[in-house]
Amino acid sequence: MIISSSTGEDYIIRLSDGTHVSYADVPEESGGGNRYQRPGDILTSAFVACMNMTTQRILKEKNISYNKVVIEADFDWSKSEDNQLEFFYIVDIQGELTEQQKEEVKAEAKECTVCQYLQAKKVLTEVEHW
Repeated sequence: MIISSSTGEDYIIRLSDGTHVSYADVPEESGGGNRYQRPGDILTSAFVACMNMTTQRILKEKNISYNKVVIEADFDWSKSEDNQLEFFYIVDIQGELTEQQKEEVKAEAKECTVCQYLQAKKVLTEVEHW
């Protein structure tokens, strides 16, 4: 469970899972301090973090040596009739891999847990308490 709490500073939110703490904010032009990631950036961070970890796990399972995995991403929410959110990303697996190895690993990594969350139908249900 993640708990989001106001901090007393406009739009700066404390996020905690009970062990780890981070913060969210909005840009100055939206009234925030622009000191922390925006909520959409946090969502994108979850996506690239999970895909990066999954890519590393696949490389390890396949016993493929690599130097570094770098994933860049951004999103575009087109306010079209279909209400579509599109993520754009680049996967850079650095090291002495063949292009075929890279493509196979990248294809498999598309099934990371957060990718599955993002592709699933979502239902937001407010509850009274836990």
